[in-house]
Amino acid sequence: MAVEQVFEVRVTTPDEWRIACDTMRAALLSGPVSDEVWAKSGAGWEDHLSYTAWAGDRCVGHAGAFRFDTVVPGGARVATAGVTRVGVLPTATRHGLLSRMMRDLLVAARAEGRVLASLRASEAVIYRRFGFGVAADSLSVRVDTRRARPVTGAAPGSVRVLQRSEILGVVPAIYDRVISRPGAVTRPAFLWERYLDDALTGDKAGNVVVHTSVDGVDDGFAHYTVAWHEEPFIDTYGVGEVHDVFGATPAVELALWEFLVGIDLIRHYDVEERPLDDPMRLAVRDRRACETRQRFDEQWLRLLDVESCLAARTYRPGPSVTIAVQDPWFEDNDDVFEVGSHGAARRGRSTPADLTVEIDVLSAAYLGTVSWSELAAVGRVAGDAEAVARADDLFASRPLAWCGSFF
Repeated sequence: MAVEQVFEVRVTTPDEWRIACDTMRAALLSGPVSDEVWAKSGAGWEDHLSYTAWAGDRCVGHAGAFRFDTVVPGGARVATAGVTRVGVLPTATRHGLLSRMMRDLLVAARAEGRVLASLRASEAVIYRRFGFGVAADSLSVRVDTRRARPVTGAAPGSVRVLQRSEILGVVPAIYDRVISRPGAVTRPAFLWERYLDDALTGDKAGNVVVHTSVDGVDDGFAHYTVAWHEEPFIDTYGVGEVHDVFGATPAVELALWEFLVGIDLIRHYDVEERPLDDPMRLAVRDRRACETRQRFDEQWLRLLDVESCLAARTYRPGPSVTIAVQDPWFEDNDDVFEVGSHGAARRGRSTPADLTVEIDVLSAAYLGTVSWSELAAVGRVAGDAEAVARADDLFASRPLAWCGSFF
């Protein structure tokens, strides 16, 4: 007769962080963390919500969350739980452990004032049942430098390459000052050290360049790595990877791209994440110079406090719409809210609703990139077409949402 396993889910203590890390890595098909890697990543566990599942003294699962803010339409930044390091060992699946850890994690995040949760999913079928919806996609792109030149629309100014000793003193401040696109997130110090590792200490040829306006203001930066393409010497050329391009305006970002594609030895760049409406695709000489390799679900969101999230963003002019939200996890989210050009407010369950949605649907529509009409077309919105159109008009936002920070 099989012995029923007994599991415990609880807050991870500091002396258990590395054990939790190895458990998560094993669940995601990786080996244990090395001493060298742990020395670099350990700081990321300190300012971090962490819940683990245990079978006796054996850790069998983990779910955590970073603390940062997310930019929403209108420019406000809302306190966010960046859900990360999620995994359950194959010996402990099908026991509801992920649901228990996620519930405890999101309840704790909400209790400390995190009104939004955000994640990047290893599998696209897991998180809808926890109230998450896909709010924005991203593109992986290859840029052919020769076909791209010249780049039009670039802002005037100058570009300089930072020395390693300058990078952390310059780049985070620029980023924090220039991010305005909905979906962008603030980056804690430990994430900067992870993102810029190749430029700071790595063996790869990592570089960071800064754009300075004609007024002498640093208003954008790009982070990229380069290498020789391994071919017989008769046809050698350089290739690169672009990790970050952020500027105060699209024109600043185009100036950074102008610099990147102008490096003579580089044949092409691979770019892991770019927004769907990246102006670069219109600024190049040959539209096919920016080849889309993949479109993927970049940003999964879950509204933890519906009233606060709806009130934080702005809306386009137009008649209001009332939305009944169904949220089985947080009772005060399970209510009717009115949204209009004036903002958003709770109206109470007795108020007639124009639209009725589950929390994952509202979360998907929140940043204004996924339209209400798209969600209605697949049966996820209850309400008439006229109300759906009003919601589309109110929630629509440009530029399209995009984060650009994998965590």
